Amino acid sequence: MGSMGSDFSQRRVVITGIGTINPLGNNVQDFWGNLSKGQSGIRKISSFEIGDYEIQIAGEVDLPDLTPYFSSKKMSRRLDRYSILAQIAGVQALKDSGLEVEKNPTRYGTLIGTGVGGLKAQFDNSERIVTKGMNATSPFYVIATIPSTASAYFAQEAGLRGPSFSLNSACSSGNHSFGTSAMMIKSGMADVMFTGGSEAIIGKLGISAFGNIGALSNRNDSPETASRPFDIDRNGFVIGEGAGVLCFEELEHAKSRGARIYAEVSGYGFSCDAHDLVAPHPEADGAIRAIEMALNEAGLQPKDIGLVNCHGTSTPLGDKIEAYAINTVLKGYGTKVPVHSTKSMTGHLIGGASAVEAVADMRVFVDGTVHPTINVFNKDPEINLNIVTDTYKDEKINHILSNSFGFGGQNAAIIFSRYKE
Repeated sequence: MGSMGSDFSQRRVVITGIGTINPLGNNVQDFWGNLSKGQSGIRKISSFEIGDYEIQIAGEVDLPDLTPYFSSKKMSRRLDRYSILAQIAGVQALKDSGLEVEKNPTRYGTLIGTGVGGLKAQFDNSERIVTKGMNATSPFYVIATIPSTASAYFAQEAGLRGPSFSLNSACSSGNHSFGTSAMMIKSGMADVMFTGGSEAIIGKLGISAFGNIGALSNRNDSPETASRPFDIDRNGFVIGEGAGVLCFEELEHAKSRGARIYAEVSGYGFSCDAHDLVAPHPEADGAIRAIEMALNEAGLQPKDIGLVNCHGTSTPLGDKIEAYAINTVLKGYGTKVPVHSTKSMTGHLIGGASAVEAVADMRVFVDGTVHPTINVFNKDPEINLNIVTDTYKDEKINHILSNSFGFGGQNAAIIFSRYKE
C-alpha cells in the first residue's frame, strides 16, 4: 500500500491535455456529447464471427482513418489494436496540450497502462502455429504483444525521450498509471508524463475467457441496457475497448508556457486486498484504504468531494462492495454525494477504463455537466448511494474521486481537483 506522502516535494501536478477513443466516440468531443446524452455504446459484436456463444455483445470501437495518427502506414498494420487505440488517444492529448516537445524531450515521458496487452496478436499467431507451423509466426509478434509497446511507440512518434514504460494491474491499470506518473513528476524525475490506459480484447479469446468465469452480462436481446451498475437485476459487465491518455504536467512548467489547465491531481491511494484473485474483499478492506489514502493525500474531508466516478462495473458483488467502501470512508456524506458510472454506457474497458473515465472527469470541470448512469431501472436496495440517473449542471464541483478496482484485489483511487492558484 502507499500514497504520495510528505516525503515528496511540493511540486504540483496538473492536467493540460486529454485524448480518447472508445465505444462512444473517436475523440473527446464525440465521446462527451454521447456520454452527456446518456447514449449507450454497447451493441451486438460485429468485428468477428462469434457463432452461437452465449455472449454476443460488447462495446466496440469503429476505427477512424489512421493517417493523422501514424507516420508509417506499415506500423499501423503491425501493431496490436491496443497500441493503435493508445496512439490515437495519445496524439489527441499531445495536440490538445499544445506542448512543444523539441524544447526538452528528455524531461517528457510516457506511461500508458494495459490490463492484457496485445491479446489479438497472441491469438492470431497461436492459430498460425497450429495451422501452418512455427515458421508462420509473425516477425512483428513481439512488438505487437508486449505491454510497453503502446508507451514506446507513442514516445517514438512524439519524440519523448524521458521515462517510458507500461504498468499492468488489471482493471486498475489506468489509475495506477496516473498515480505513478504524478509521483514521478512530484519527485522531480519528469516534468511531463503522457499517461493513461488502453485495452482491446474483444475477440474469441477475450470474450470466452471472461464469459466462462461468469463475469459477463448475457443480455444479448438488449445490448444498450445490458450494463446496469447498481441495478438490482445487474448480471455482469460488458466488455468494451478503448483508450484514454492525459498530459500530466508540473504546474510551474505548465504556467511558464501559458498552458490551459483542466484540473490538478490532488490525491492518490492504492492498496492490495490480499484476499482473492477475482473476488473483492468481502469487507472492502483494500478499497477503503485506497480511498482513505487519496483523501489524506489531497488534504480533504468527505464533504469536499463533489462527485464520485465509481468503478461501477455492473457485477452483483463488485457494485455492492464499492458502495460499502464509499459509505464507510465518506461516512454520513456517502449517501449524499452524487455518484455515477461511465461504464453504464462504455462497458468495462479493463485497463483503459479509469483512463477514459478521467477524460470524462476533466469535462466536468470544463462545462459543469455531470453525466448520468443509465439503465438503473430498479435500484438495488442494498446500495445506499446517491446515483445520478439524469444529466445535470453543477459548476461548483471542486473535487472528483475516481475509483478503480482490479482482479487480484488491486485498488487505486485518485482525486482530481479544480485548479486554483
